[in-house]
Amino acid sequence: MKIAVLGSKSLPAFAGADRVAENILHHLPADDGRHYHIYVVRTPAQPRPFDYAPNIRVIPVPAMAGKHSRATTFFLLSALHCALVLRPALAHAHDSAFGPFAWILRLLRPRMPILGTFHGNPYERAKWSRFAKWFLRFSEGAFIRACTELTTVARAKVADVQARSRTPIEFIPNGVNPTPAISQTGLAAQHGLTPGGYLMFAAGRMDPTKGLHHLLDAYERHQPAEPLLVVGGFEGHNQEYSAQLLARCRATPRVVLIPRLLTQPELFELVAGAKLFVFPSEIEAMSMMLLEVISCGVPVLASDIAENTEVTGPDYPWLFRNADAAHLGEQLAAFLRDGPGPEVAALRTRCARDFNWSAIATRYLAIFQRLAPL
Repeated sequence: MKIAVLGSKSLPAFAGADRVAENILHHLPADDGRHYHIYVVRTPAQPRPFDYAPNIRVIPVPAMAGKHSRATTFFLLSALHCALVLRPALAHAHDSAFGPFAWILRLLRPRMPILGTFHGNPYERAKWSRFAKWFLRFSEGAFIRACTELTTVARAKVADVQARSRTPIEFIPNGVNPTPAISQTGLAAQHGLTPGGYLMFAAGRMDPTKGLHHLLDAYERHQPAEPLLVVGGFEGHNQEYSAQLLARCRATPRVVLIPRLLTQPELFELVAGAKLFVFPSEIEAMSMMLLEVISCGVPVLASDIAENTEVTGPDYPWLFRNADAAHLGEQLAAFLRDGPGPEVAALRTRCARDFNWSAIATRYLAIFQRLAPL
């Protein structure tokens, strides 16, 4: 049986939602008769289809390079290939921005069930223009109506969808690998970083809701002895903000800057060596970055948004008031003075128990079995 996976753009994955899709696939049984075909953006390194695993086929699809046209062309061509060429028994669509293209599947393959997964509310991100936010809300409505069933990594989305639609929706969190492999890529040494001797922030794309400006405010005010490592892409949609933030990072003493997306081995090496990872996001669904930092055994200082406390628990001591740079600074100073405490190890144990990829993949497999029995 063929199952299509759409909406994810890379494999191996770089972004959070892509990592979710990758981990679900990795933990599904390889010998139960189901074969997964995942669409990704075509690159020079991946110009044609190939087998990623015995039960996973990767289908690269061309996409234009423009700010908005890249996702549009990728989703359109993926949907057309899926409906007209692949013709699977089931489609699993990640990303509510896929909504209008899910209707291509409905029109061309009306009997094929579609499972849709929410990875957040993209229209809440500050990087989008007013028109783009309107279109993303429209896409979300189309996504809800086109899909046979829905899942979400954010618990609050269940009530939101149930208030608007009869489409069944289930909360399934993201997960962790409790013992991630930590490679030695040499990137830390290349930037003069010693294990346990630096603070760290990382994000795939810098936009205001990632909260780096709050961290810089706190860091400049308290001036800790430890350098601050900042990792991520500064070529986001909000070019003015990204350029100002990049210039500020370069001008701030003791900030070590790596302004690019990293491979997972590079990222995990840097995370594992950090004394403290600061996660000041104002908006998230359930962050893969947060979960992966915890799985690496590294203390994390996080904003107290509901999606973070879903992971940490409300009593975790290293939380700070969302978007409050002063309280972030106070908590940062307290951590550096007092040390992490036993709660950090307890949090790692909690996440390994409650956010287990094998259990999560089993829940997805049960949905696949229900929507498209062998």
